[in-house]
Amino acid sequence: MLKELQVKNFAIIDDVKIKFSNGLNILTGETGAGKTLIIEAINLLIGERADSDLIRDNEESLLVQGFFNFTKNNEVKQFLVKEGFIDAGQEPDDIAISRELNRSGRNRAFINGIFTQVNNLKILGKFFIDIHGQHDHQYLLDQKTHISIIDKLGHLKLAELKNDYNIELENYIEEKKEIDELKQLQLKKKEKLEDLKFRLKEISDLNLKENEDEVLENEKNILKNSEKIFQYSAEALRLINGDENQPVSLTDNCILLLKNLSELSKIDRNLNKFIEDLSGFSNVLSELNHYLNNYIVDFEFSPQKLEAVQERIFAINEVKKKYNMQITDLIDYSDRLKEEIISFEEIDDTIDLKLKNFEISKREVLEKALELSAYRKEIIKNFESAIKKELHDLNFKSVQFKVAEEYIAGEDYFMNNKKIKFTRNGIDDLEFLISLNTGESLKSLNKVVSGGEISRIMLALKSIIGKADNIDTMVFDEIDSGIGGETAAVIGEKLYKISSKKQVICITHLAQIACFADNHLLIEKYVEKNKTKININILDKQDKIKEISRMLGGRGKSDISILHAEELINQSCQIREKIKEAD
Repeated sequence: MLKELQVKNFAIIDDVKIKFSNGLNILTGETGAGKTLIIEAINLLIGERADSDLIRDNEESLLVQGFFNFTKNNEVKQFLVKEGFIDAGQEPDDIAISRELNRSGRNRAFINGIFTQVNNLKILGKFFIDIHGQHDHQYLLDQKTHISIIDKLGHLKLAELKNDYNIELENYIEEKKEIDELKQLQLKKKEKLEDLKFRLKEISDLNLKENEDEVLENEKNILKNSEKIFQYSAEALRLINGDENQPVSLTDNCILLLKNLSELSKIDRNLNKFIEDLSGFSNVLSELNHYLNNYIVDFEFSPQKLEAVQERIFAINEVKKKYNMQITDLIDYSDRLKEEIISFEEIDDTIDLKLKNFEISKREVLEKALELSAYRKEIIKNFESAIKKELHDLNFKSVQFKVAEEYIAGEDYFMNNKKIKFTRNGIDDLEFLISLNTGESLKSLNKVVSGGEISRIMLALKSIIGKADNIDTMVFDEIDSGIGGETAAVIGEKLYKISSKKQVICITHLAQIACFADNHLLIEKYVEKNKTKININILDKQDKIKEISRMLGGRGKSDISILHAEELINQSCQIREKIKEAD
């Protein structure tokens, strides 16, 4: 609940603090005194849009701060803990929410002194407050909102049914999407297969091998340098084996060197390590001699072979460039192409199988949708009875109210000679219908109700929904628009009943409503030093009588209006006592 509200430099408000209580908080005052500004200030605390034009003249910024007790609201507790505004286990009995705005447009929000995004205020506000402004009844006239109103009354069971339905719906949508995509591919089957087979043939015809491009590049270098190969190989063999110009070969010198070192090692063992390395070198010379001899004997330069190698390299590079892949990737890609070709060749069978599974999925969605619809029917039946009772209490003596139900038209399922559609809310299309007078047919709300009537219907609706949600505070800004007399008294009684379960804050111009207040706040506008200001006072018993008298049209001192005010208050006290006893 809202315990206290501080508003500073907000329009004509310079600096006020307002203490609210449990039960019914009534705000009254002359027209233009600034009552609605209090509601606008509360709106800022739940993330509504802030305009710098709201800043009081000659001031640079405005501040709105509220202090709340959320000990009975688990959703708020969970949010505050999750977002780090309170510690787990801490009771949220004194939570401060504030909003600051300056003329440059800088907009800052805080929860418990911790800076936060304004959107977090909006999320939090949905958990604890419901504000009905002068134009909020429009949502009741919008048929699209009617199903959400019914679903609010369904509590946890409906939420679970809706969740189960949406799980099946997601599967259905995904399978439908897959089938649609496959059917699109099926239309291009011939063209796609030709493309895939061409790619596969282009890669497969090359008969690629791992690292073949590197091997070919080396072979190309060898073929292009045949003269140098012969020259360097011959010179290397001459150095190893010797010739007429060099009678002593490198091999002979190595053998002689080894012999001398062996003799020396008998004297100095430290030379043994050189003997091991030199022996290895001697073996290398022998292997190299054999390799180079074979090289020269076997090597055969062929311009045709070089041309073939270069053509092979060119062909491989063209494919690598075309597909932007290396040889290893191309080999893997060809395997994937084979699989894709098989998939396309079998696409008709795949679609047939998926269509069979899709039909099963469609029936499962329908089954969950019908379960959801059946439970809604139970809620609707109770809702219709409850709303008629509430409307009867609000002086709609001949009212008839019905929730019209039908399935949404669409192409998802054919049932009972009708095509229906699956939506996120199920298959139900609901609309509230009403007849206010005997003999009149049921019609849509927006075709039959006036401003005063829609206010009473909204109050009836709020009375029912209020029992179903966890909202701590309900705010009504001039719910009495367009009504008066006996009906006003009934609305006052209805607001008091709601306030026995929740905190209610209500702005009213009607004495018949104000007399039910647990906490009556009078808002007065005055001028001080050429500046308009407002003053907000909690009224005691005598001041409450005077204010009720003023609202009845008296001047506050008329004996008749005072007596009338006292009578109204006494009657409201009797009604309040009966309500308390009934609870």
